[in-house]
Amino acid sequence: MKIHWLAAVILVALAMAGCGGGSGSDTTGGGSAEGTQAASAEEAGSSDGQSQGPRVDFRDSKGVVTMWVAMDGFDSAETVSFLVAEKRGYFRKEKIAPLTLSPVTPKLVIPDVVKGQDLIGVITGPEAVVARDKGAPIVIVGSVVQEATAALIWPRESNIETIADLKGKTIATPGLSSQESLLEHVLGEEGLEPADVNVIRVGNDLVASLEKGRADAIFGGSENVEGIDMKARGLQPVVHPVTAMGVPDYEELVLVAREDVAEANPKLIDDFVSATARGSSAAVEEPRQAARLLVASGEKNPEVSTAAMHQQVDATAGMLSSSGQVDPARLQQLIDWMSENEMIQEDLPADSLLASP
Repeated sequence: MKIHWLAAVILVALAMAGCGGGSGSDTTGGGSAEGTQAASAEEAGSSDGQSQGPRVDFRDSKGVVTMWVAMDGFDSAETVSFLVAEKRGYFRKEKIAPLTLSPVTPKLVIPDVVKGQDLIGVITGPEAVVARDKGAPIVIVGSVVQEATAALIWPRESNIETIADLKGKTIATPGLSSQESLLEHVLGEEGLEPADVNVIRVGNDLVASLEKGRADAIFGGSENVEGIDMKARGLQPVVHPVTAMGVPDYEELVLVAREDVAEANPKLIDDFVSATARGSSAAVEEPRQAARLLVASGEKNPEVSTAAMHQQVDATAGMLSSSGQVDPARLQQLIDWMSENEMIQEDLPADSLLASP
């Protein structure tokens, strides 16, 4: 079930009265969305009195568990797995009722998960690494898009021929710190310093920023989503994927949860990931049906045409993770690369970022 981020304000207020949603002020997971975002002190504690994290999986006694999920933006081809899983009853079969929220900016995803306002967050793989490096108590619990799709893109009609030509230009990003670190690396490979460009943070409005002349290029979008949208609007994209510019391949979108919540509720988390992965498999098998669900979504980008959405799903389906599992070796490769390029302070072991089996 999709709930627009504005409606979430009302729902959060109701939550404070015991009707669902995170309270927004709880930083320990002590709020309650049908008991989902946290449990009582007695339920969270172990027999020796030490906290084991909030237990939120009450499916045996309550039948269905409501799970609040922070999305990284509009419903898109890269998150269509959730729409398919809900439509086909994969979540319902696991006695899970996901309430997915689309924030104004993806920067809110991890803070909302850490505060306990959302149980699961959808975020880029590099952003999860950066957050953990900065001390956020989160772990990666699953994969949504198993290939890196981020790219530096500009319209062919511009006067930009090479990356070096971006000097003095404005580049729009969604606003994630990890994306801006990747952008800095990409520019540096062409001899540009961060001060040579103007970076603006536009949240979900990447293509609109190009169309309205606010930006000369975008970074953090992808050829399979923003590139297709640009073509539909008459802007021919020039695409430079990050993986063609020295960045190792990684899972573009992953699922994260607060570490103590994941440890206390492994079956619930596993069932959610499994249902999402089944949605991915179904989208791969029937992309037309998946595209129809995206077109019908109330949380899609209203500026993207129906035809473009179908093309986006066709271009993205093969990148969706049908297993839902994160490759530890590939994650470690990303971490090592980010450490070597001083994007993170520590060369963390991949196991420290992954939920315990």
